Amino acid sequence: MRQVTRFPLILTFIMIPTALLHAQTWLPIGFRHFGFAFDVPPGFVLTQRSNEGAAFEGKNDAFLTVWGARLGKASFRTEIEHRMVEDEQNGWQLTYRRVTPEWASYSGVKDGQIRYVRAIRVCWDRAALFTINYSRNEKIPYDPIVVRMVRSLKAEGC
Repeated sequence: MRQVTRFPLILTFIMIPTALLHAQTWLPIGFRHFGFAFDVPPGFVLTQRSNEGAAFEGKNDAFLTVWGARLGKASFRTEIEHRMVEDEQNGWQLTYRRVTPEWASYSGVKDGQIRYVRAIRVCWDRAALFTINYSRNEKIPYDPIVVRMVRSLKAEGC
């Protein structure tokens, strides 16, 4: 009988972090010039903003950037593959890559940090991207945050 009463208690401790994640306010931002919207997670403070994007700092040196880019003559795939090569040249060991004609994601590790990059194609000749860097020790708490950020990055106003 004792194990039966522990189950609700254990379930409560598991649910609290998830409930707090949803209870905290995410900041919706949009970049009409590039035709996309994005939700910034709670705890991230704006450090820089321009017409092309914005940068935010979070706890424990987490860093988030979100921006739009014109593709020009390059295809979406070419643009993303170029960014992956640049990250590898800068010492990021890429551990995951997925590139489609409409979206791309990749992640890597370097010096105890994780970098996750998400890009979507918007408005035919543009792309919207976000990059988040955070401590490798915080992977588990950041997993649901990254998932929500991926879902929030959307074309809007094309």
